[in-house]
Amino acid sequence: MDNPAKSPPNIVLIMCDQMRWDATGFAGSSIVQTPNLDRLADNGVCFENAYCASPVCSPARASWLTGLYPHAHLQLVNYGPKKAGKYGCYLPQDRTTIGDILKRAGYRCGIVGPWHLGDDPKPQHGFTDYWCTYRYQGNYPDRLYDYFNAEGVENLYLSNAPGMTRYGNILEFGTITDPRQQRTTWTIDRSLDFLQEQDDGTPFFLLVSIKDPHPRILVPPDFLALYQEDDIPLPTTLRDSLDGKPEFQKHGKFRIPKTVSDREFRHMMKYYYALITHIDDQIGRLLNELKGLNTVVAFISDHGELLGDHGYTEKCLMYEASVRVPCLLSWQNHVPSGIRVTSPLAGVDLMPTLLSLVGIASETQIDGRSVADAILNGQEPEHQPIFAEIASLDAIYRNADAPEELAAHIMILDDNWKYISNRFDIDELYDLKSNPDEMHNVAEHPKHKNRILQMRQQIAEMVCRTGPGPYKWII
Repeated sequence: MDNPAKSPPNIVLIMCDQMRWDATGFAGSSIVQTPNLDRLADNGVCFENAYCASPVCSPARASWLTGLYPHAHLQLVNYGPKKAGKYGCYLPQDRTTIGDILKRAGYRCGIVGPWHLGDDPKPQHGFTDYWCTYRYQGNYPDRLYDYFNAEGVENLYLSNAPGMTRYGNILEFGTITDPRQQRTTWTIDRSLDFLQEQDDGTPFFLLVSIKDPHPRILVPPDFLALYQEDDIPLPTTLRDSLDGKPEFQKHGKFRIPKTVSDREFRHMMKYYYALITHIDDQIGRLLNELKGLNTVVAFISDHGELLGDHGYTEKCLMYEASVRVPCLLSWQNHVPSGIRVTSPLAGVDLMPTLLSLVGIASETQIDGRSVADAILNGQEPEHQPIFAEIASLDAIYRNADAPEELAAHIMILDDNWKYISNRFDIDELYDLKSNPDEMHNVAEHPKHKNRILQMRQQIAEMVCRTGPGPYKWII
């Protein structure tokens, strides 16, 4: 960088889970209230077209932290204790994360909240100064559940917790009666503990890993009162029949049953949006604590949430709401305020960008590129294609573990064209300019044959950059 800071700035990376790109005020929503995130956007850069590298938790998180696509970092499906040591189910120790690099550069590195990249209780990948994590899946003792027990409050995240509502198979939700029952509140409390322990001037890197608004959706009642169901529009593609789409999409785990009524779906959406406002409120506490500190603050979601788009909740498909994420970056007195970047930001670009802002280069070859110089100068980064990769739905939800199941779909987005190569089904091609809701798959139209060949070549070049690994089939 041309003008590195005279003293190394701190970095705080706030990573939510399963938050829609458009469910914020700064993204233009007239419904969702996010005043603290809106101020963060006003004081820095909003990446209006940011995309995860994989629309599922563990692979996406690994890419945000390593600057590598899943075929290179090899975290191909979600980690869980029953998958310990299995190929594709954890982030290998020889993959370098931003935590590893900043720790070696003298930073005090910590994480609060889910790790979800393997061996969750064990401090690793540079985050060894403050490892305050809880497990991502399962009903077994961990730090968060121990907290609920010590405080004497009911643990509403247990699978059999009372008072929960679920229509068919869509997002489960409920309310809390005590602030101590809410996991985002706990995560911010522990993050503030980390900051208050910082007293020797050492620069720090804190990963604030917020599991919300991933279900189970648990909301304080006062935030629910901010939303009226009649004001909430239903997704325009809620009843998508998926005609002309891959057959596997018609049988996904989180395909919304026809028995779920519009009223019920709006009721669930109210809880989802209210939880985002609660997250925003808690992030406001953290931002207040950071005032006056020389700190780069980044905010993202690991991946998106379909929330009814194309008849689905959850993620794991390559539709926009699943792969597109909110992304903000602020550094007071360094990054210009109120910048809106429309050039796409890849799920491998944030890691090298954060490193570049603090004057540190990546130690190994990665897939991502830094956009630090462009945003410091208030300029649009050069356009680049966007890629995403994911395992099959059978691997993600039904424990299929054949190697080919772990690398089943790959997407490229270039300008307004999105192409998805599906290993076991028909391919998809969408023109987001004329068909922004992705209702019409035109992959089999003869006039697009050359376009698809070109995009497949772009994919082949991308996967070969750091080694095709399990995506060798696409070459």
